Amino acid sequence: MASDHDQVFLRILHEEKNIVNFLDIFFGFLYRCTDFYIESNLEQKGLGFSPGMAEKLVLNSMRKWKNASPTLKEIMPNIISNNISESNELTLTQNDENYSCNMPVAQEIEIDSCNEPNTINVPTNVSTQSVKMDNTSDSYNGAIRENYVWTQTLDDLDVLIKIPEHIKTPKQIKVNIGSDEIKIDIKPFGSTKDFKWNNIFDSKLSFKVRKDESVWSIVSGKHISIHLEKTTGRWWEALAVDEPKIELSKIDCIKNFDDMAQEEQMKVQELMWNHQQKLMGKPTSEQIKMEATLKQAWNAKGSPFQGTDYDPSVVKFN
Repeated sequence: MASDHDQVFLRILHEEKNIVNFLDIFFGFLYRCTDFYIESNLEQKGLGFSPGMAEKLVLNSMRKWKNASPTLKEIMPNIISNNISESNELTLTQNDENYSCNMPVAQEIEIDSCNEPNTINVPTNVSTQSVKMDNTSDSYNGAIRENYVWTQTLDDLDVLIKIPEHIKTPKQIKVNIGSDEIKIDIKPFGSTKDFKWNNIFDSKLSFKVRKDESVWSIVSGKHISIHLEKTTGRWWEALAVDEPKIELSKIDCIKNFDDMAQEEQMKVQELMWNHQQKLMGKPTSEQIKMEATLKQAWNAKGSPFQGTDYDPSVVKFN
C-alpha cells in the first residue's frame, strides 16, 4: 500500500494544516494545469471528459481506497513517524519526462502550463522503487495476474498494466481500446528511426465496455492505468477471456447507494423507512395504502358499514 508520493503529499498536508485545504489545493491544481474540468464535445475533440466522467473518476478512486480502510491502522504509525525533509527542490514542468500529468481519454488530453509557481520540496528518502502491484485495493473484486492487475465495481473496471522502465511518456505507447478488446504496443528500448512496435498486451475482454468512455494514464516507467465502463452492470469472472476465472461467491457484491438508479434508490429508502416504522410499532407504507383503500370502501355503496364512521379497530393488519 506504500506510495512513492506519500512524503510529497505529507509535506503539502503539513503546510495546509487540514484535509479541506489539502483537497482544495489538489483540485485547484487540476483546474490550473489540466483540462480535468472541461466537458468534451464535438468542437473540443480530444479535450476533457464526457459529462459526468470526471466526477465518476473521483468517486471510483475514493471508493477504491475506502474498501482498503481496514489496513489503515497498520500503516498509520509508520506514516506519522516519518520526518519530512525540506531539501532537494524539484521543479515540475510540462516537458519533464519524470513527471507526467497525461490522462488521455480516447486521445491524449492536453495539459496547460501552470499559472502558479510550481516548485515543491521533495525529501531525500523518497523511494524510487517500482510501485508494488499486489495491493489489496488494486485487486479489489478482481485478480492479480503476471503482468497486470484488475479490479471492478458493478459498473466499472480498473486495470494496471506493467510497462518497462524506459517507457516514460504517452508518445512511447500506443493504447487501442475497443468495445471488447485492449491492445498495447510500446517503443523498444534504444529504438531507431525505423523501429517496430513491441506488443505487451493484447486480450479479448470477457464482456463489452463503452470504448468512448475509456480513460488511460501512465505512471512513468511503472504501469499504465486504464479505466473502463461496462455496457451492462454485472460482475465479471475474468478481465480477459483467456485468464483464470475468479469465484464470484467470494467477492464483495455490495452495490453503492450512489451507483443505483433513481428507482432503486427510492425502493431502498422505502424499505429502510418501513423497517423503522416496524421497530416503532407503526404502520408501513403498504399498510398505510391499504388503510386508505379501506377508508374509501368503508362508506361506499353496498358496504355493510355505509353511513357509519370508519373504525380502524375492526381492521387487522398483518
